[in-house]
Amino acid sequence: VQTISVPKSFILHLSDLHFGSLADANNWYGTIADDLNDLSSELDFNQIDALIISGDIANRSTEEEYHAAEKFITQLSGEFRIKRSNIIIVPGNHDLNWDLGDKAYEKCRENGRLVLKCNHEVHQRRFDHFRNFYQAIRMESYPLEYEHQGIVYHMPKLKILVLGLNSSWQLDSNETKEASIHPDSITYALNKIRDNQDFYEGFLKMAVWHHPLSSPYEDRIKDHGFMERLAKGGFRFALHGHVHKSDKSLYSYDVSAGGRKLNIIGAGTFGAPVREWTPGFPLQYNLMKLEDNKMTVYTRRREELNGAWKPDARWEGVAPYPLPYYEMTI
Repeated sequence: VQTISVPKSFILHLSDLHFGSLADANNWYGTIADDLNDLSSELDFNQIDALIISGDIANRSTEEEYHAAEKFITQLSGEFRIKRSNIIIVPGNHDLNWDLGDKAYEKCRENGRLVLKCNHEVHQRRFDHFRNFYQAIRMESYPLEYEHQGIVYHMPKLKILVLGLNSSWQLDSNETKEASIHPDSITYALNKIRDNQDFYEGFLKMAVWHHPLSSPYEDRIKDHGFMERLAKGGFRFALHGHVHKSDKSLYSYDVSAGGRKLNIIGAGTFGAPVREWTPGFPLQYNLMKLEDNKMTVYTRRREELNGAWKPDARWEGVAPYPLPYYEMTI
């Protein structure tokens, strides 16, 4: 098993923001900025080195919602000096516009039967509003072709490689549960990494998508074959959202007698409406600290809709002194 040591860095992991309005942007920026400034004194950092958003930026994938999200991220990246190239975004099921997707379907008759036919080029356009947001944040285009939606982001100074994947590529208003990773997108990305393996030597590899692999509900990723390929490719951590619950026991993917391991990190929900909160789990986000050969995940919680963020003490240790973080060896 390869031992990896990385420079000290702090990565902010947000998921399931479900933006609605500019008022959300102002309120949510104020509360997280206050919390991150408190953490910066406690943990001794003066900037956030990367931001990873694991889907559901919007609620209904409208232009107005993404304008609010863009304002929030612009403020956040400005105050905490996050480089645009170090902002990684993947879509969730709320980041496709159902109205745009419905335009791809046409009723027609085949052999005397009424069937629904899909124009696949039009169908891809349901991600248009997300793509415009992605362009505004990253200053580059998000590909429409599903096989090209395995995007490799590399941060050389941090010695980190992140693979962004789209687990919502099959979904629309007619199909809301078939979450999956397009196999060609994995092949495309892993081939690109293999072709540049000398450059990525010693990099910590992480992957991010939206849907969970382990969940009591049907809208989870059921085909886990891509996980084997990630593990074999040396990926150490995978980040996701969707379940509105941050719990380190949800999934740990172990393969090979040699000890290869791929740990899953869920972020909870940063801004879902109260009706969509998981019982017992308030709003949450993660701040991940990487240093040498260790990852520490600090989880934060907000229990009141307009309240303040605070430590989410549900992890290591025993009552009355549980710790608001957990640690993993790289």
